[in-house]
Amino acid sequence: MKRKIYSTILVIGLIGSLLAGCGNKKAEEANNGKEIINSGDPIIVSTMNDTEGEILGRMMVLALEDAGYEVTDNTFGYQGTVNGRTALLEGETDIYMDYTGRGLRLIEGVDPALYSKMDTAFESISTWDKENNNLIWMTYAPYSNTDGLAVTKEFSKKNNVKTLENLADYINNGGEVKLLCYNYFVTLATGLPGLEAAYGFKIPEEDITVDISNPEQMLSEGTNGANICHLYTSSGLVDAYDLVVLKDSKGICPVYSPAPIIRKERLDKYPGIQEVMEKVFTSITLEDQVKMNEKVQVEGESGIDVAREYLQSKNLISK
Repeated sequence: MKRKIYSTILVIGLIGSLLAGCGNKKAEEANNGKEIINSGDPIIVSTMNDTEGEILGRMMVLALEDAGYEVTDNTFGYQGTVNGRTALLEGETDIYMDYTGRGLRLIEGVDPALYSKMDTAFESISTWDKENNNLIWMTYAPYSNTDGLAVTKEFSKKNNVKTLENLADYINNGGEVKLLCYNYFVTLATGLPGLEAAYGFKIPEEDITVDISNPEQMLSEGTNGANICHLYTSSGLVDAYDLVVLKDSKGICPVYSPAPIIRKERLDKYPGIQEVMEKVFTSITLEDQVKMNEKVQVEGESGIDVAREYLQSKNLISK
């Protein structure tokens, strides 16, 4: 009887070892055969479910795996920033990508001047979040995916409208404007009201359509007679629809630089993550991100393929 029991224990042990070996083998394959730094304790990476979030999320996953970390990929996992941030605060995820401008909105009574520069925006939210929530904003990409206004290239050339100053001149000299924009932009202090006040123009309420989707396409098709639209400035659809994003020289719309945020306890345990994130995010320019977004939004490539292609082109991961 004892021999049977010992045999059973031996078999169970062997099965357990085999299963563990299979798990380690899969992790090693994802990590290009490198020794795993955090075996059995994966880093959970999450983003919102939009194009840019997916691409940046896949970059984080690929770069961490290449550096030897075991990762759980929850890219594209959250609808809206509130859900993603809540998951981070409650320990359901370890790293979450958000934007500096959105982070600043969490600080009660924040100085609006902090919204205008990438470095001050990052430093302010990173200091506040570390002190109040033990969340670490590790670094940021040196571009801003903020709110903007765009016109077609044809309209821009015909009416000499390339900047918001030009738009103000056009409107104040009797030019007609039909605007497509998301609802929140109409009331946001740093949205349309802020632009109108700063540049000295006014678009009547009856000339604004807020029940929209795909504003770039709607503008190109002249929906509701539109000749201007609200969009995000790193949109991959600008060239596809022959649009011109109007320059906001006064910086009224806040900087929205993408940044990876990690729970302090996880960074304390695995401090090497900081360097991995810095190498990835500091390499990305606005032009880089627009091109990557376009590859997904227009050309139909997958987010992970675009992310891998970019990282390999910058020698940030193994080929």
